[in-house]
Amino acid sequence: MKTNNNLSSNGKKSPPGQKPLEAITRLVEVCLPHATAVVADEKNIPITMNAEDGKQQIILLVEGDIKGYRSSDNLLYGIASAPAMLGLMTSEYSSTSFIFKANKDSKVWVLPRDVAIDLIAEHGLVRELIAYTTSFTDYRSYHSDLMINRTAYDIICGLLLEMERLPEEFRRKNSMANFILERSNLARSGVMKILADLRVGGYIDIQNGKLIAINKRLPDEY
Repeated sequence: MKTNNNLSSNGKKSPPGQKPLEAITRLVEVCLPHATAVVADEKNIPITMNAEDGKQQIILLVEGDIKGYRSSDNLLYGIASAPAMLGLMTSEYSSTSFIFKANKDSKVWVLPRDVAIDLIAEHGLVRELIAYTTSFTDYRSYHSDLMINRTAYDIICGLLLEMERLPEEFRRKNSMANFILERSNLARSGVMKILADLRVGGYIDIQNGKLIAINKRLPDEY
């Protein structure tokens, strides 16, 4: 492994910063009285951005978290934690690209996308909408930068940095290897070898499969 502190991060860029909680909370509050609750009486209830009548709908996450999967290959795209609004920036084409699954303890509501847009305009929430859009676009750009034309090592390092930023409670409950495998098409054997080499080199601290800490700057090359 090679480390050069003068080099750029070469695909190991940190995830975007904190989401704009105040803006998203305000958007959710305005839309919630007009939304319909989703009954989630068991784990991983599938929810799409298309309603039963075929029209686009917005997903409001009020409590808990929800996982977004790519429809084409069931690859985990990301996990959103409450408060969150999903589907506002999608088109008729892209609305079929993802399937969402909420935990049974999560509280999820849906409403027509057109209604949500009218409510946002009526309440003059332009700044909140821009803040939300910027945050959403940043994450999509980060995800594309991480996954497209990257080596297995670059992807693993990027996901290590993403896991490091998550709450300790989440990190202690989730295997680092599974976290990577759910979000990529990488082979388990290759993932395990790279994680083991980073651990032996003292770059990461993994105990019982869980990421405890990244001890120092990850090497630029493997």
